[in-house]
Amino acid sequence: MESTKMVRLTSSDGESFEVREEAIAHASVMIRGMMEEGCADDEIPLPNVTGPILSRILEYVNMHFDNRHETKHADDSLIARFDKEFIDVGDDNVLFDLLLAANYLNIDCLLDLGCRAVADEIKGKKPEQIRERFNIVNDYPKEEEEEVRRENSWAFD
Repeated sequence: MESTKMVRLTSSDGESFEVREEAIAHASVMIRGMMEEGCADDEIPLPNVTGPILSRILEYVNMHFDNRHETKHADDSLIARFDKEFIDVGDDNVLFDLLLAANYLNIDCLLDLGCRAVADEIKGKKPEQIRERFNIVNDYPKEEEEEVRRENSWAFD
């Protein structure tokens, strides 16, 4: 029988969320470690995660935990459909905040999902297109950029 013990997580902006201990421990290596070390008695403060992002992450954690026995390799599986909709946030700031939080909480499957979304965005694009897409300022002096392009010409073909 599954445990129904709950754990309280508090975001950087003071929002508190309750989640099943078993679900969050299954997903987050960091939180599982805190619980195993006895550092998670009443609540676990998460100073690097805002309330809206933590809410989304807990939606992800619960869906994956509740459906953990499903075959995850099928493109039409419940989890695959959920992941596709979940990561299609339409806002780079939200996507990057999810990535940072997944990394901080050590939720590998969510980090992989977010990285794959970013990789899909840059796939087949030239460096200039990537800079434009993600508002990245080119801080290379022209001569240094040309040298990098010469040394790594294989990457620019």
